[in-house]
Amino acid sequence: MKKLSESELAEIIRNAGFRATTPRVSILSFLTGAKYPLTIQEIIYGVGEKNIDQVTAYRTLEAFKKAGIVTQVDFQHGHAHYEFKDRAHDHHHVVCVSCEKVEDFVGCNYENLANKALKQTHGFAKIMDHSLEFFGLCNSCIKKNNAVTV
Repeated sequence: MKKLSESELAEIIRNAGFRATTPRVSILSFLTGAKYPLTIQEIIYGVGEKNIDQVTAYRTLEAFKKAGIVTQVDFQHGHAHYEFKDRAHDHHHVVCVSCEKVEDFVGCNYENLANKALKQTHGFAKIMDHSLEFFGLCNSCIKKNNAVTV
C-alpha cells in the first residue's frame, strides 16, 4: 500500500466522524506504513511515547476499530494486533505457531465463503465483515524441528 499523506489520513478520520487530532493522525500514519499488524506497545513506541500515552492509544484504536478504519487481529499470542483496514486490498495472515512469524496472503473468496456460511446458519441474515488467519509452521521452524528430530 502506498503511504498516505497527512491530509488523506485526516480525511479518513473526519469521514469516520472524528476530529483529526495529532495523536489520531499519528497512529493512523504509523499503521498505514506498517508491513504487518502491530501490538499496542509497538504502536506507542513507533508513534513516540512523548507524543501519545497508552490510554489515548487504546481509546483511539478502539474508536478506529468500531469505525472500520482499523482491524484488530488475533494471532493467538495473548494480545491484540492492529492494522489499517485497506478495503481495496483484502488480505489475511498465516502465523507460525513456533516463532510467531506472520505473512500475508490474498484470495479468500469472501463472498462465496460468506454465502456458504449463511446457508449453514439459521440465526443470521447478513455477514458484514470477516477475518481469517491460518496457523502452522514456517519453513525455518520445519527445518529446525527436522534437524532436532533427525
